[in-house]
Amino acid sequence: MKKLTIILAHPDFQNSIANKKIIEQVMSKYPQANLRPLMQLYPDFKINVEAEQQALLNSDIILFQYPFYWYNMPAILKQWYDTVFTHHFAYGANGDKLKGKYFLASITVGGSEDSYSPLGYNHFRVKEFLKNIEQTAYLAQMTYLPPVYGFGNVYIPGVYNTPETVQARAVKQAEHLLSVLDDLMIHSPENIIRKFVYEWFAHFDVFADTGYFLNYLAPEVKIVFSDAEYSGHEGFAEWYSPLKLQLKPVSTHQISDLKITSMGESIFEVTLTVVFEAETQQNEKICDKEHEKWTVALLPDDKVQIQKYEAMKAT
Repeated sequence: MKKLTIILAHPDFQNSIANKKIIEQVMSKYPQANLRPLMQLYPDFKINVEAEQQALLNSDIILFQYPFYWYNMPAILKQWYDTVFTHHFAYGANGDKLKGKYFLASITVGGSEDSYSPLGYNHFRVKEFLKNIEQTAYLAQMTYLPPVYGFGNVYIPGVYNTPETVQARAVKQAEHLLSVLDDLMIHSPENIIRKFVYEWFAHFDVFADTGYFLNYLAPEVKIVFSDAEYSGHEGFAEWYSPLKLQLKPVSTHQISDLKITSMGESIFEVTLTVVFEAETQQNEKICDKEHEKWTVALLPDDKVQIQKYEAMKAT
């Protein structure tokens, strides 16, 4: 079973409702997890860098649990990043110590879901405020997973919510979080492929070099889109190279309905829905939704190789 470390960054955990309930649920299911309550450990904000880095080195999955504060993270967590994610450790020359580790954030949001929309008073969706942690994970070569978050998770006496309402919402968020952790904790072909899918699209988000993608494509791969088909490595390059020139490297891929089915003899079918958002060099916004179906082989070294890639626009 994989090793889990939880970075708990609530500034006032004892008086918390939502974060306390989520942590209770997670620790009940995974009592062996290494819980790091930052404010309890470092009330003076003087982070023990060596201890925190060692905890990360001993982990396979790093879960960040915290409330959404002013569209960002609490100050103690920012201090933790500033001191722990150092050069030669998390990034830069020889800074590959966190490479491949799972990065998962669980965030309690006080406002309503409607408020975090273009027409709401917060104007932007929560995911747009989380680009900083996403890029942090990418720079540290970690496997960034879609954050888990719930809305309306704050109680203001006589003004907003009841403790019971907040606690019920926290339980629902904890259930979602535990379903993600359950999938990650088990080393299985399905989880290896699931991790690869997220890494694949994370590299598309920043338009990685062609060589990264070719490394995971079979030489005779068949690539089928709604309006075109390509074959082999040359075909992929023919499609991908113009795309890199046309779009800015600030795209996002939202994955849902991911299903992995064994077809026998280390061959698997992968189906998913992906929403692709990007911006052209001429500042035009693009948003497409596709249903994808892949045929992949899991090689003896746990390397995933795509043999067929189909992506059809959703109607």
